[in-house]
Amino acid sequence: MSKVVPPTKVQHRGIQRETINVERAISIVRPRRSPFSHREARVLLLVGDVFALGLPLIASAVRRGAPLDRSDLIGIAAAVAVYWILAVAANLYSLGRASSFYRTQRTTLIAGLVVGVAAPLYHVPSHLAPLGFNFFYAVLAVALIMSWRVGFAALMQWMGISTRRLVVMGAGVAGTMLADGLAEKRAQGESDYELVGFLDDDERKRNERIFGAPVLGTSADTTSVLDLCGADTLVLAINRDNVYSENVFKALLNARVAGVSVVSMPSLYESIMRRVPMTHVGGNWGIMFPLEHPNASIFEDIVRRAADIVLGFLGCLLLLLVSPFVFIANAVASKGPLFYSQERVGKCGKTYRILKFRSMVIDAERGKAQWAVEGDSRITKVGNLLRKTRLDEIPQFWNVLTGEMSFMGPRPERPEFVEMLSESIPFYEVRHAVKPGMTGWAQVLYRYGASEEDSMMKLQYDLYYIKHRSLALDLYILARTFKVVLGAAGR
Repeated sequence: MSKVVPPTKVQHRGIQRETINVERAISIVRPRRSPFSHREARVLLLVGDVFALGLPLIASAVRRGAPLDRSDLIGIAAAVAVYWILAVAANLYSLGRASSFYRTQRTTLIAGLVVGVAAPLYHVPSHLAPLGFNFFYAVLAVALIMSWRVGFAALMQWMGISTRRLVVMGAGVAGTMLADGLAEKRAQGESDYELVGFLDDDERKRNERIFGAPVLGTSADTTSVLDLCGADTLVLAINRDNVYSENVFKALLNARVAGVSVVSMPSLYESIMRRVPMTHVGGNWGIMFPLEHPNASIFEDIVRRAADIVLGFLGCLLLLLVSPFVFIANAVASKGPLFYSQERVGKCGKTYRILKFRSMVIDAERGKAQWAVEGDSRITKVGNLLRKTRLDEIPQFWNVLTGEMSFMGPRPERPEFVEMLSESIPFYEVRHAVKPGMTGWAQVLYRYGASEEDSMMKLQYDLYYIKHRSLALDLYILARTFKVVLGAAGR
């Protein structure tokens, strides 16, 4: 495809580029063919987990000499549900993680926790089993999960489908942004996607390497490059008016006919990074603006509000239980009121008073709104513990119960910050299209916001949540929230 060019390095727009030998680059990245797609492999992983948890329950029922009854089926469903929540929280359905022998051992620990909860379901009556045999099936469940996960990791590595292999059409701003996001994920240990290389009609970019990925040819080379690299996804990352030129359209059509998935950069970026690529928007605001679906069901709104009422009521009971202990701890460490309230902006821009356990010294702000920062001297020792475990937010269950907040939603901000950020960050007011929440997409995926830059990043997560808001996404956030609370990762 190209002549051998001596390696040289140049700097372009702050991104390291280097000339390469394209034929050698393609020969290195050419993968093994697989009968499974990336999505099918994830389904297979889930089915295997369910089977490994359910088989011992079935075996224990057979041992009892009785068919599976309703309690057994409820037990299987409960065990699978608990396992799913813990597995999602630990991101165990990432094929990049599942194909790693080291990381897949986390699954054994989680399976052990699940079996610890569900152990009575595996219990065999003593008159049917010798002493010490009662929890044999519980141990069997852990062994099956471990064996299945190790076997699955070996299968993924042998077939070479632990990652989806991407070729990006467009090595400009959009393509570079996607490559940067993939590099960020690799640094975090996530490797579900692998960037094989770029295609670009600008001959000046030929034989260059951008963020470690080579420019392999032009749009005319699409079919041959996809075949040689064994790529399964072609990403359209051209943010120009002539994006649908005849050559590009023909290349996309040929790729689709060949069975390669064709996706747009914004949609893939959202899928990988779980946030909206605001810096890629330009004049195409429709890419990121959370438009409502014409057939949006009112059922989800009813379910969400019913869940808020139930959680709000249970949370208020928890508030009554923990308040005396927090009061005593605060009285010893930092005398002052148990609660504090603060004005926040809610749905449709309406303000309300949020309730929290006091975690700072009295008069911490002295009349001026300030962001909390890492190692903030205003936070008391007790308050630091309350913040890390999110216990300081328990009083907000009252706001949830009264309908001022929802359990899931964007983090509510103070009016002073909203006014300032709305002037500098486009689309910031869109956060107020839904109720603010005690926990949410940005809260579980991004650190505590303490600057305008953090607010910009969190807005991208908030917009993603508003665009893709669903009960399934709320369940995923709930699972991730458990991880944050148990890991004391709050602030």
